Amino acid sequence: MRVAILAAGDFPTRPEPMASLHEADFVVCCDSAYATLHTINYPLPTNFIVIGDGDSLPVSDKDALGDRYLQVDEQDYNDLHKAMLWATTHYPLSTTHFTIVGATGKREDHTLGNIAYLVTFAEEYPGIELEMLTDYGRLCALRGRRRFDSFPRQQVSIFAMDADAAVTSQGLRWQLTDFRPARWWQATLNEATGNEFTLDTDGWMVVFQTYDPKV
Repeated sequence: MRVAILAAGDFPTRPEPMASLHEADFVVCCDSAYATLHTINYPLPTNFIVIGDGDSLPVSDKDALGDRYLQVDEQDYNDLHKAMLWATTHYPLSTTHFTIVGATGKREDHTLGNIAYLVTFAEEYPGIELEMLTDYGRLCALRGRRRFDSFPRQQVSIFAMDADAAVTSQGLRWQLTDFRPARWWQATLNEATGNEFTLDTDGWMVVFQTYDPKV
């Protein structure tokens, strides 16, 4: 089962995130993202629901959506969190791949917050298979040891989300051994040397991989 969550950042144009929408068995759309779809005439698949606090949709849209629209009025969490909560409630973690698209671009505070949510979701839903796709690459949350499929000259950046977290790598051009980045930039702009690499961490980190090799 493949579930896509469409957030309200820049609508994707690359084939990779677009495919995740086209091929999804179900799409959970944040309400502000749904409002944007009208301007680009992008049709959602048959199986979808729109979720949000309602401040981005006119009454006419809400009426037209009918039971496809779910209004959640609480303000402690953003619409992306509300969409993920609905998705994980309705689709089992053990058999579902979740993909977030449209979560970056526009306002930088929303972009940073949405990327950081990857760690929150990984904590809230242990074992979840979750990635975020942008027009430049893919992001995922990591804690522990994981092997990543890659290719030579793929650009890889690692962002420590826990204080004093350490990371050790195998298969990167600039190897890391119990490296503890004190700032986000300190483990970025690395490069894969082959068709896979491995990271081992003792705290939460976000890993970014480009679609294209460095030229």
